[in-house]
Amino acid sequence: MIRLAAPDHERLEVAAALELSIGGTESNVAVALARLGRRVTWLSALPANPLGRRIAGTLQSHGVDTSQVIWAEDARAGVYFLEPGASPRPTRVVYDRADSALALIDPGALPYDEVARSRALHLTGITPALSANCATACRRLVDRASESGVPLIFDVNYRSLLWSPDEAARGLAFFVENANLLVCGRGDAATIWGIDGSADETARALLERSAARLAVVTDGDQGATALTRDGEIYRQAAPEVQVIDPVGAGDGFLAGFLHVWLDAPDDIPGALRSGVALASLQMTMPGDLAIVTADELAAAIAALDASGADIIR
Repeated sequence: MIRLAAPDHERLEVAAALELSIGGTESNVAVALARLGRRVTWLSALPANPLGRRIAGTLQSHGVDTSQVIWAEDARAGVYFLEPGASPRPTRVVYDRADSALALIDPGALPYDEVARSRALHLTGITPALSANCATACRRLVDRASESGVPLIFDVNYRSLLWSPDEAARGLAFFVENANLLVCGRGDAATIWGIDGSADETARALLERSAARLAVVTDGDQGATALTRDGEIYRQAAPEVQVIDPVGAGDGFLAGFLHVWLDAPDDIPGALRSGVALASLQMTMPGDLAIVTADELAAAIAALDASGADIIR
């Protein structure tokens, strides 16, 4: 989407100017992984106008392959307005994304063979919530991945502005059941499925709903917990961070986690450290995108190791 943010913590209703950038959960993950040297293809639909070109150009500038984007004439880009908060005032988001090029996508137009040529498919619970067409396209992507033996990485990422908890529970069931790696915020699990309790208990409840080999529960400044199908639990505490912009921190975590997990799926402690480290770096800069190098991530991971923050059980 196009992101329009009020500068200097101003309120949207009085801001005289807005700062334009781009953001969106899947594209945030794509950019972070591409900057770490991963080959990433981004599937989407964009309007054939300057805003669509701005989105594609930004992704391309960070190394993301946008060659499979579907360009739609007389279409619009999704937009979101951001009002940065400061404690105790929360950050506020206002969406203007109805009938975007992506929401109106023809599911038959997607290049599904791209999935078969990939090492993994990444989806979130945001895209199926946008429209019936998007939900159909996502289910077809999952089916193609399953046929090809490509693992599905599914991040629940609940958005209350897009659907209710009951709608989300119904709409996400297929994706949760088919995930190989299932990622969910502890608060989202409570909101959608009424899963209360510790992060460990939340991860167990999520695995009961899925055939996933691994469930990862993120818990804000408390860090993250991972539970394997064999019952092994891993935890990683989060470091203290001077937060400049919290938007995209969860996407940074997932990108950092995947950067290790893709090559070493058994190195869950290392993946958690990498995820927490990248999320911490993400929050120190404005904007959705993690403008981070591999060397900076390595240094942040080393700082975590030195602190002894990793707890494994």
